[in-house]
Amino acid sequence: MKKFYFLIFSLLFFSHESFSQYSLTTENSILFSGSGNCADCHTGNGDVLSLNGVDISPPTLWRSTMMANSSKDPLWRAMVSEEDHAFPVLQDSIETLCNKCHAPMGYTEARYEGETTYTMSQLRQDPLANDGVSCTVCHQINPSNFGKQSSYSGGYIITDDSLIYGPYQNPDSFFMQQFIGYKPVYEPKASASELCATCHTQFSPTFNDQGNLTGYLPEQTPYIEWKNSIYPSQQITCQTCHSPKIFVPIDIATVPEFDTTHRSPYWKENFVGGNTLILKMLRDYPDTLQVTATTDHFDSTLILAENNLKSLSLNLYVDAVEENDSLSVNVKILNITGHKLPTGIPLRRMWIHLKIEDLNHLKIFESGAWDNQGRIYGMDQPYEHHHNIIRNEDEVQIYEAIPVDVNGNVTFTLLKAATFIKDNRIPPIGFVPSHNSYDTTAVYGEALNDPNFNRYNNTYGTGTDITTYRIPLTGIQTLHITADICYQTLKPEVAEYLSGLNSLDIDRFNWIYAAADKSPVIMKSEELNFEVTDLQEEEITTLSFKLDQNYPNPFNPATKIRFTIPNFALTTLTVYDLLGKQIISLINKELDPGNYEVEFDGSHLPSGIYFYKLTSGRYTQIRKMLLVK
Repeated sequence: MKKFYFLIFSLLFFSHESFSQYSLTTENSILFSGSGNCADCHTGNGDVLSLNGVDISPPTLWRSTMMANSSKDPLWRAMVSEEDHAFPVLQDSIETLCNKCHAPMGYTEARYEGETTYTMSQLRQDPLANDGVSCTVCHQINPSNFGKQSSYSGGYIITDDSLIYGPYQNPDSFFMQQFIGYKPVYEPKASASELCATCHTQFSPTFNDQGNLTGYLPEQTPYIEWKNSIYPSQQITCQTCHSPKIFVPIDIATVPEFDTTHRSPYWKENFVGGNTLILKMLRDYPDTLQVTATTDHFDSTLILAENNLKSLSLNLYVDAVEENDSLSVNVKILNITGHKLPTGIPLRRMWIHLKIEDLNHLKIFESGAWDNQGRIYGMDQPYEHHHNIIRNEDEVQIYEAIPVDVNGNVTFTLLKAATFIKDNRIPPIGFVPSHNSYDTTAVYGEALNDPNFNRYNNTYGTGTDITTYRIPLTGIQTLHITADICYQTLKPEVAEYLSGLNSLDIDRFNWIYAAADKSPVIMKSEELNFEVTDLQEEEITTLSFKLDQNYPNPFNPATKIRFTIPNFALTTLTVYDLLGKQIISLINKELDPGNYEVEFDGSHLPSGIYFYKLTSGRYTQIRKMLLVK
């Protein structure tokens, strides 16, 4: 009946998009309707769902995301096939489990019809299932079990009541209900982190070599990590970063044509993370992977994903000091996301590439370089341990989760993974071992004994890690130091493991991956020149305007702010909160040229982000600091 109404609706009101390889599906089932049906009313058109003439409608932003292509992800399909290879007698169960979140419309419809399995073979023949995590999936999830354990691992609740949950009060239900059979209703939890948690909190079953169930592994737990952070108390949710709000009133539908109802805020459904590798595969092989987005769509999403990695994931601080004929370089990473970094499935990693050269570009020291396959030089096998201090080039600081099976052996087969032997992914700010969910999000390995990992003076929750590199020095020289933070969606070792297996989906992934650019994404890069001094020579310095990063940062409750001014001038140093409200004026007077240090005490302030601004004469600089209590 829904499909009949939709066809009549299309004939009456629209010149429907002609079918092409890029068309969104218009299929219907008892529970679901394809994204193409939603797109007819909710795609940018003139002043509707547009911002400054740019289409920001849900179908346009969503169709080139990993959510829209969850069922077509070639790596996911290859990994499912790998699990089938490991446990062939469990194939139907494995594929059903994986399809709960990667092909939710197919899986849920099958369960509604009384079927107990939903396999990859069924998925390949199902247009609705291949619509990925589509509009009528997320907007039909009933919030009654949000945040409960029953909601995790695809425990979402979708019924046949045909209600579309949305974040706006008093929705106009006439057109949607009359023509495609759904009734929009207001639901404040439609924009809650708990909605995302239904599929992004995964506890995978663990099987031994005989195929017997032995337990469950917290395969990915960004929602639970977020709960153990400062962000819930600040009303910062998953959607804050992954579906950001704008506060320009937006007309959210093309029907009725002369509707004057505008909504604010408006959530941009671009749903980006950091998975640039698979987004490029989907873009470059549209026919092979049967995608419904154009190259331009994917390019736009890739720009957002790369910006997410480079601007919204971490802060990097590098300093150097000469100590007893050695150079100590401190590389400090601050996680500014709401979950561990890197997050998600334990196939990803992040690492530090540190390079020191002289002014003639002669290499003096390098840790963390990689080859054209993305393999890290000097990395130990089967994995690299966490480091507090690095002295040799073949020691590399790699942030990752390493699963092991029931026998303690490192494994890439997730259904064999029983626990982690290493998890030094950097926790979010506020993450503490005393939290009641720590057992499912714990730190594993040598990072537990690192006094600079997520703590300062034995106080946990800094969201940082400091790695110190100690390099012997000889002679007087100027050194150029470069620190890069590198990210890989997929560890090359996993791809090499898959290359030894065969199946339709594995062979296709191997073929596409062979041609892929395997260079890591450089999330942040910092450079500095360091002058190695001779203590017998008189030190000559030229002052220049400089505002240093406060130290410690994050801090509790006090921190020091150092700065340099080159000229006699009226100088002010002021602290502001996140909304731009002045908290305190630390300095407001004329100062002589020189180096200065001021202490700021935040005892009376709540945890959060603050800014400090230095102005001296014609110079001004602003930096950000973080108070964590």
